[in-house]
Amino acid sequence: MSKNSDVIALDTVAEFLTEIFPPALAEEWDNTGLLIGDRTRPVRTVVTALTVTLEVVGEAARCGADLIVSHHPFPFRAAKRWTSETAAGALLLALAGKGLALYSPHTSFDSALWGINRQIAALLELTDVVPMRPLPVLPNAAMLSGLEPDTTDLLKTELSAALGAGRIGSFRRPFPLSELLKKVREIFSVQTFPYVGRLDNEISRVAIACGAADDFVEDAIRLKADAIVLGEIRYHHALEAEQAGLAVLAPGHFATEHFATVALADRLARRFPQLNILASQEERDPFRFDG
Repeated sequence: MSKNSDVIALDTVAEFLTEIFPPALAEEWDNTGLLIGDRTRPVRTVVTALTVTLEVVGEAARCGADLIVSHHPFPFRAAKRWTSETAAGALLLALAGKGLALYSPHTSFDSALWGINRQIAALLELTDVVPMRPLPVLPNAAMLSGLEPDTTDLLKTELSAALGAGRIGSFRRPFPLSELLKKVREIFSVQTFPYVGRLDNEISRVAIACGAADDFVEDAIRLKADAIVLGEIRYHHALEAEQAGLAVLAPGHFATEHFATVALADRLARRFPQLNILASQEERDPFRFDG
């Protein structure tokens, strides 16, 4: 990460994030983009995080940050009052009191050319990767900005195909669900998580939908996937998958998204070497597991 003292305008960073995470990819219900801040203000230090919390705000303030780039937006929904008596109010007052700007790409980040779902597909080493829900949004070379050369080379062949939500691809060779479980544990550094399916089932075609995206189970079934990797899944969606013979792996909302915010810090540092770019060290998965 750069330690130079040069500054650039918040608008310049926001424009870059908008370019690589196009708003046209965001879900209709979502709240994305520059959510708090004066576009003309200078930026010297940026902190990336999965979610804006009081802990992350405190960390950003200690780092002398001007901007937080969080995957999850804040505010997520409209509110009628912002006081310290509510969790949302206390968080907004903390952001404002520290003079912190906030940019949140959220579902645009999920679905981008090198978005979270595409990164998971790469970690799984899937081939022939395409969106599960294509949109009339075509990628361009500018969306490769800040990426490492190997990643740029990987994505060049995908510049002519439409972007969209979720991803689906295939392994070069099929292997049993038990092996995929092991691979997912290693990728996301989780020891235990819920899954659906028989351990000896052969897996070749895999769907991906990070975070809280179990509504993609129907898409995975329609596209004849053998398995889907999700952040989390509800009971009735799990039953639907089981009945259809679709294996489900749900290593956690935090696990399937947090890693990408760390990678985003590296990408921002390559694009803006004059800035200090830091990934949050404070945030943790709120869930704990007994035993």
